[in-house]
Amino acid sequence: MKKYLIILLYSMLFIMTSCHGEDENVENKNQINFQLIGKGNLIGNYVNPQNTIITNSIQWNNFLNQIDSTTHQTSASFITTYIDFNEFIAIIVVDEIYPSGGHSIDITKMEDHPKYITINVEKSLKENATSVLTQPYHIVKIPKTTKSLLFN
Repeated sequence: MKKYLIILLYSMLFIMTSCHGEDENVENKNQINFQLIGKGNLIGNYVNPQNTIITNSIQWNNFLNQIDSTTHQTSASFITTYIDFNEFIAIIVVDEIYPSGGHSIDITKMEDHPKYITINVEKSLKENATSVLTQPYHIVKIPKTTKSLLFN
């Protein structure tokens, strides 16, 4: 019995000294909540595939002019086209042009690290539903930051 008690005490001591509440090698990171501006497919007015950070209204208006045409106003489907660039920045991801529908591009997560922010982007194909040229896009806004933004 004494032998088992000693083994139990050593086991508890080992567990208590080897387990810490925090791992020193793990970076402190928090998820950043982002607000949707627009998501869908460009049809007609295509742009170069891009991961872009928009920091002012001139850049934003130039982008809107690129995606809108007299026949198809893509920005009309956005939740808003007004962004207060004193408070926010816009993040735009645009995929390549595909010969069929069913493709999407998604900003899935943003993580705040001490010196930078990572933006996770995923592409997916749900089905080849249509035979029309499409170009997936996803646009969000986050609070203004001075940190570097890195796309994954």
